[in-house]
Amino acid sequence: MNQFSLSANIETGFSKGNQYIVTPNTKKVLAEIVNGYQSGIHSYTIIGTYGTGKSSFLIALQEDLSGKNKRKYLFDNKDVLGCEDVKTLNIIGDYASLPHLLARKLNIEGNTDSVLDALRAYCNKLNAKNTFLVIMIDEFGKVLEHAAKKDPESELYFMQKLAEFANVPTRKVLLLTTLHQNFSAYAKGLSQPQRNEWNKVKGRFKEVVFVEPVEQILMLAARQNKEQERTLTETEEANLSTLHQLAIDTKFVSSDFSFEAAKSLYPLDPFSAFSITQAIQRYGQNERSLFSFLHAQGSNVRQADVQSPDGV
Repeated sequence: MNQFSLSANIETGFSKGNQYIVTPNTKKVLAEIVNGYQSGIHSYTIIGTYGTGKSSFLIALQEDLSGKNKRKYLFDNKDVLGCEDVKTLNIIGDYASLPHLLARKLNIEGNTDSVLDALRAYCNKLNAKNTFLVIMIDEFGKVLEHAAKKDPESELYFMQKLAEFANVPTRKVLLLTTLHQNFSAYAKGLSQPQRNEWNKVKGRFKEVVFVEPVEQILMLAARQNKEQERTLTETEEANLSTLHQLAIDTKFVSSDFSFEAAKSLYPLDPFSAFSITQAIQRYGQNERSLFSFLHAQGSNVRQADVQSPDGV
């Protein structure tokens, strides 16, 4: 049976029985990162609202690079990295300084400079063994919020030096961070000089937008709901077919949204499914809330064992 999870943790990975679904959006995001890396850009911020699957994307990428699974989700050609092996350093953002989080992950103590020195030594040791280093910082927004409130100048300077460390073209390292909103949005309350410095540091990271179209979210839900799809009566199928065609004719949904997908989402019709997904995107947490809604159990709710792409 497919499992449902409200979130994903890059330190623990996918739980047993979970399945990651690759979408056109995730392929596009990976292509941007790979192409950017080959052009000399090694530091990235992946920006997407709550529940869009950023953490799961990082986990899938990590599992592909580790070579532990025979099946590849996203990445099946490590030759572009120029290394035989890949090591990942996974950090979950917290309301703490980035040097502290990095030092804890490297199992060292010291100040900002010593943390960077330790990271440089660790990276050089790996590179000498032809091993590539990927640093993943999920929930990076918490780190930025802490930086803006506590010590903007020193925290930003460390982030700048970390990005500059990663962006050395000859260094075999990749820095990936995730945010729920634009980097600059975390600079509220700062003075103009501090904002200027904030934007300078922002420029050290290439921003990659992580957004799933509504139709894609619905098709993911339909795919995971397929096992629980019940057989429709002739009247139900005829009514649903009429509504599906009307939704396409009026351009309420894309023509790519198939009738088979609509059947898997029943008793939601294309109009109600599209509307509730848009409402969740605007006021909730995207498909995480959609899958929570479909998975809800109890009186007067539809029972379904489905799986969210963010926690998959």
